[in-house]
This record gives sequence, structure tokens and C-alpha cells, in this order.
Amino acid sequence: MKNRIACVALAAALVLGVAACSSGPPKTEAERKADKAIVDRVELALAADEDLYSRHIVVHADDGVVRLSGFVWDPPDLVAAERIAGSVQGVTRVVNALELQRNGVDNSAVSR
Repeated sequence: MKNRIACVALAAALVLGVAACSSGPPKTEAERKADKAIVDRVELALAADEDLYSRHIVVHADDGVVRLSGFVWDPPDLVAAERIAGSVQGVTRVVNALELQRNGVDNSAVSR
């Protein structure tokens, strides 16, 4: 019984220690505004591309690192979204977590 309690206590301490180390200092207002500005520029660039349907792409930014999530209809759009986001001023890296939406309806009023 003592071993089980000791193991649980050790596991809890480990989890709390990892959680404490993984969070950094809170962002300043200027850092939040800079992240928001990058998100806005990336969203505008994605929307401006006539060949990319970007309505289902969600953009997050953290100190210049942009994360794309959501989905696109066509395989080339996965690459195009990453390329477009990477070309935006202030973006240092793009994490592409987009998914390919299978069984989409091509060139319909719903999908395009």
C-alpha cells in the first residue's frame, strides 16, 4: 500500500513539475497585438488567393510561429496554404495541421 501511495505521489509531482515548466511568462499586450496582426495578415493572404478556398482554415500565431488547422478540399491546397502563410511578413515558421476533407463536393455552391 505504501508503494502505491508513493508511486501516485511521485507521478503527481512529475505531472505538476512538467506543467509548471511548460508555461512561460504571460504575454504582454504588445506581444498579443503582434500575434493578432500576424493572424490578420495570414488570413487576408489566404483569402486573397483565388485558387484556395480558405473558409475552413483556422490561423493561430505565437511569436511568429503560425499554426494552420481546419481542413481543405484538395491535396494541393494543403501545400498552397502553408506556402502562402509562410510568405507573410512576420511569420518565422508554419505548423501545418490542416486536414484533407474527403468526399467534398467539387466546384459546388457549397464547397466553393
